[in-house]
Amino acid sequence: MVNPFQAFRAYAAPQREIPLDRILAQRDHTLQQLLQSYQAFVEEESQQLVWVVEQGALSRAYTTAVDMLKGIDFAVEDVEDMCMELDGTAAPLASLGAPSGLFIAAMCNQSEERDITLNLRSMSRRWPFLGYRLPRGRRLFLEGDVGDFVGALLEGGEVTVAGNAGNYAGIGMKDGHLQIGYSSGKHTGEGMRGGILEIKGRITELGKVKDGIIYEGDQQVFPPRPEITSAKASSSKRKTT
Repeated sequence: MVNPFQAFRAYAAPQREIPLDRILAQRDHTLQQLLQSYQAFVEEESQQLVWVVEQGALSRAYTTAVDMLKGIDFAVEDVEDMCMELDGTAAPLASLGAPSGLFIAAMCNQSEERDITLNLRSMSRRWPFLGYRLPRGRRLFLEGDVGDFVGALLEGGEVTVAGNAGNYAGIGMKDGHLQIGYSSGKHTGEGMRGGILEIKGRITELGKVKDGIIYEGDQQVFPPRPEITSAKASSSKRKTT
């Protein structure tokens, strides 16, 4: 009996590259580039832990992070992948939250996307400095709780947190809009020079605010409205009489 497929015995179908495979391979390559840049950045900055509280050193460290991101073509998805990668590793350098948060902030500010959403709900770490120096025209949506210094030195961008914030929320804000969906910690608005800071829940402690507008719930707490100040004064007077 003649095999009807005899003529096709030597036929080999051309190998096709599935687009998804190519995309995943590219994303894996990008993630490796980001991790290498992060590793170099955090190894340098871990030697100078004092930069966490010194603005000049913080600015220098941020500039270093931006420089290390140059030449890496990353997408908004890579930012969240980077968060997950750092959250899932037990490496000692990854536990340095401040440098890690600053590196993530630099990625958000350098991304081609103007709107970025990061889902932080499943992550164990609470990154500080998210939204640091976010410029005008960019919006950052953070789903879940965040660490200290969220929206620090905000430069006109919009940061929305669907969760709680740590201490020093909005520290040194220059302009822009920072909204915390629940509560914030101590020193909220410390050194704030402009912009709008909204805390939908409770403010544990207000910092030394210079300028700008701060709300706690629906009430403007800085600068205090005249009618609120008068009401408090009247209430205090009644208590003393």
